[in-house]
Amino acid sequence: MDTHWKQLGQAAEDAVERLLAKSQSAKLWLRGELDYEDMTDDGWFDMGLGKPYTSRQVLQDEKVGTDREVLLADASADEKLNELLEKVEKQALELGLDEDVADKRDEQSTEIKRKVVKMMAKSISDSMGGAISYEEYENFGYATDIQRCKETRKSNVVWIGDVRKGVCRHRAFLFKYLCDKILPYLCRLERSKIDRGLHVGHAWNCVKFYGDVDVEGQQRTYTLDLMHDVGEMYENGTIGDVNPQDPWVPKYQRKNIYAQMDI
Repeated sequence: MDTHWKQLGQAAEDAVERLLAKSQSAKLWLRGELDYEDMTDDGWFDMGLGKPYTSRQVLQDEKVGTDREVLLADASADEKLNELLEKVEKQALELGLDEDVADKRDEQSTEIKRKVVKMMAKSISDSMGGAISYEEYENFGYATDIQRCKETRKSNVVWIGDVRKGVCRHRAFLFKYLCDKILPYLCRLERSKIDRGLHVGHAWNCVKFYGDVDVEGQQRTYTLDLMHDVGEMYENGTIGDVNPQDPWVPKYQRKNIYAQMDI
């Protein structure tokens, strides 16, 4: 009997892994994160927290309500998203990013990639209502715009290109998609485990640049600011405190579930 249940458990585990290997949407739903190597593409969606996982079609057919919106990135159908993608691709070329630079790890190439990240961050911020101070974040008032997006498509699935006023979750979702297109393998998306209070579903991106290491050869990573000091990259720190964590990392990630403004 024990062998039978172990086989069933293994079969279920294998089925989940096959699903996650095929669907970044499922992986984000289950794990609350997509790593640097998890490439997103057209049709990728984020259900947020609190719902059983289901298909995009089922989600699109649901009656419009006030539940947390599902975010969809699909430039093949979303004209506004496609326009933004083409715009940042053009600007990335103007900044010097090409296939050769993308593959290099020298200081000059890394600096170009940093400029491209900052450009994408600003483009996203500009398209979603601009920067807002840390203290005024809770008063940004994005809910009305999200409801407008739902009514536009007659669905709880919000096309990310429609969003004119977005906060951390919307911006982090869009940045992951754009970065995977322009600077693949350099962006990670993380979602807070907060399940109540002001910051349910809070999300952010981490970025890294291969070749950008500390004196001990450890890869540096950064938390990217898309809301306040847009384009700023805060050091996450490396093991042994060779490079200590920037104090803004836990603030931007809102690590304290009861936080209003301060950590």
